[in-house]
Parts: sequence; C-alpha cells; structure tokens
Amino acid sequence: MTEKEIKIGIVGYGHRGSSMLKMATQGFEGVKAIAICDKNPDLLNKAKKDYPEVRLFTDFNLMLDRISIDALLVETPATHHAKFCSKALRKNIYVMSDVPTVDNVDEANDLWEAQQNSKSFYMLGANPNMWGFVQAFVDLKEKGLLGEAYYIEAEYIHDGRYLFNKTPWRITYETIKYCTHSLGPVLRLIEEDLEWVSCFDTGSHINRKQGQHDAMAALFRTKSNIVIRLLISCINNCPIGHHCYRIYGTKGYFERTPPYFGPGSAKALFYSTKLYCDKKAIELPIAEIRPEYAKKNPNAVSHGGADYVLLDRFFNAIRKGLPSPINLRESLRMSLPGVYAAESARRGGELIKIEYPWSK
Repeated sequence: MTEKEIKIGIVGYGHRGSSMLKMATQGFEGVKAIAICDKNPDLLNKAKKDYPEVRLFTDFNLMLDRISIDALLVETPATHHAKFCSKALRKNIYVMSDVPTVDNVDEANDLWEAQQNSKSFYMLGANPNMWGFVQAFVDLKEKGLLGEAYYIEAEYIHDGRYLFNKTPWRITYETIKYCTHSLGPVLRLIEEDLEWVSCFDTGSHINRKQGQHDAMAALFRTKSNIVIRLLISCINNCPIGHHCYRIYGTKGYFERTPPYFGPGSAKALFYSTKLYCDKKAIELPIAEIRPEYAKKNPNAVSHGGADYVLLDRFFNAIRKGLPSPINLRESLRMSLPGVYAAESARRGGELIKIEYPWSK
C-alpha cells in the first residue's frame, strides 16, 4: 500500500478504544475512521457525538460485510480479542490488537491459521515493547555488554480495583494471563521459546471474594535452562507499581527499578564486566518515552509515548509493505505462556509443557 489514506475501523469503544482511535485519527495524517463497533448503546452514543460521519455497528460481522476497511483496532475486553482478529485477517484487513493475544490455546491455533492464509498482518499492541529503557537493554545485549541472559525477574504490580466498574472482566481475571507487559520486553533478549511453567495463585486474601486473584507467580524455563520468574498482582496495597525487570547476563546486569517515590522515580541501572569501571551500577538516562519521539513530537503520549509509537509503526508498515512490527509469532510467545501458567495454577502448581502452533 502506498501513501494513500488508511480507512480504519475499531471494535470496542471503551476508555482505551476511544482514546486510541482519537490518537490514530488526530495524530496521523491520512488516517480516517469509517466504522465503530460496540454492543454498549451508551458507548455508541458517545461514538456518534465524537464521529458523526462514521458508521456505527453492534454486529461485528455486519460491519465487516458492509464496510471496506484497511485496518482494524481491537480494543475489546482482554478475554475477547482473538476472534475479531481472526475474522479480520481472513478478510485481508490489517489488525492491531490490544493485549493479550489470546485467552486459550484453541484461539491461538485458529489465529495462527488465519494469519498463514492472509495477505495482511497481525500486530500486537504491546506498548511496553516500545519503551525507551526496553530498547536500551536490547541494545546492550546486541553490543555484547550483557552477554547471554540466563535468569530474569519481571513484576507487574498494579492495584487495578479502581478499574473494576469500567472493566468488570478484571474482577475475576486470572492475572497471570496478562503477561505480555512483562514477557514481551524480556523475550526480546531470548531466542528460545518458553517451554515449561509452574504457577501458584494466592487466591483472594484482600477482598475475600471467591474467584478473585490477589497475586499469581510463575516460573518459566526454556530448553537450555533459561529461567524467568514472573509476578503479577492486580489486587494489592502496594504503592510501588507498576513494571520492573531484573536481567542477569553472563557479562552484565540490568535492572529497571519500580517507582518507589512516585512518577519519574524509576531508574534504569546497568553493569557490565566488559566495561573498564568500578563494580558499581551505572544509571542510564532513559525512561519510558523514546528520545526520538520525545524531542520532536507532542503527540507522543499515553503510556510513556508507547501507544503513539505503536500506531506510528503500524501505519508505517501498512503503507510501506513492511513486516508487522510485533508479529503473531512474537505475540504468541509472550501470550501463550500465561495461558499455560493459569492452567498450572488451577492444578496446584503442576509443571506443564507449553505448546505453540508452530511446534506441533
């Protein structure tokens, strides 16, 4: 596709969906919204006010049949992404989906089959993959300053109870499935797929509500014994939030500390045996927003500018015929381990082998 107008549709016009569509249409030239789908009449009324010229639908299949769109944003609840993506890919529509990629193994197989036979591509809207400090530790790895990662810790600590009313799917959601924020960045350091998982669930200690999950902790292992420990907690009384990472390499160490003292207090710390310096951590002057966007683009906002970067790369890949910036294989590598981890937790921590569509 050349530099022509991109006609875009969206399914899911809640808080994030409406903000992503606004950013897409107001932050990028030549992107036009032509279709919005949601089952909630209140959200469709809002969409009508926001985009009076756009066609509105409550039936996704009807939208695809009646409107010719180039690209689709999928911003439905976390449990309902894959079916919309599969249907769009089968109509050769470019897709950018919110996280996670899938909610179960059957969805993964169906989505994989749809992508193999599509002329368009799937992209996962995994905004942490676009953060500046993530690119920094990838660069350090590629320059040989970290060596090979052999043990990694990642945590996503986010008391999400304030979101329960607007997004009720979160109330009993098995939080370990929401693992792309953590696994996506660190899997950029590892060529192997995660192969085994054991996971434990605390259940509900804070609200004492059946079906809720205060915290879930998983251990993942690759074939060559690279280990990742992942903790996700979305019901807690912990003020440090949200994302932190610790990477142990054969030639160095990288840590992104949690923001203990409020916004802006998180640090990116690094040490390498390949550098001539005292054995002390070096603080890198890099945060979430990527410098190349922060310096020149006032539209680079939301999640440290990462949402804007996602859309920028999505539209650029469509127009220039480039590969997906975060393709389906990468997306399933960071999503399917959470599906298997949840199953392990249901079985009391049983060790389970992770299967991928390409490994069968």
